Amino acid sequence: MERPYSGYAELIGYQLIDKAKDFARLNLLIEPQHLNRMNVPHGGVLATLIDTATGFAVAFADGPERVLKAVTLSMNVQFMGQAKPGETVIVEGQRIGGGKTVAFAKAEVRTEAGLIVARGDAVYRFLDKW
Repeated sequence: MERPYSGYAELIGYQLIDKAKDFARLNLLIEPQHLNRMNVPHGGVLATLIDTATGFAVAFADGPERVLKAVTLSMNVQFMGQAKPGETVIVEGQRIGGGKTVAFAKAEVRTEAGLIVARGDAVYRFLDKW
């Protein structure tokens, strides 16, 4: 498994477990620091996973060997279910379109049993593609 280094990645604890052109898969073991007052994963943690998975999928637009720089312009998240402490969630991000400067991506967060916890769409701007 691979964890791209950033202070925030270290803080949250997700792992990049698969990557391909226009695609990224992450996982996260839900631990106490990820929970809100209702003892379920905080929406901000789920939004982070969606932003990260879609961001990697966009960064891998030319393949995973060449990581492109991009920034998030907008993101829309829908919370659809709940994961429990001790469960691992898996998020898959996919670049679904765009052009030379803007890219569109989507992601879903699921439990290992397949329950959809959240989904989202994001728009990115490439910084150095051309």
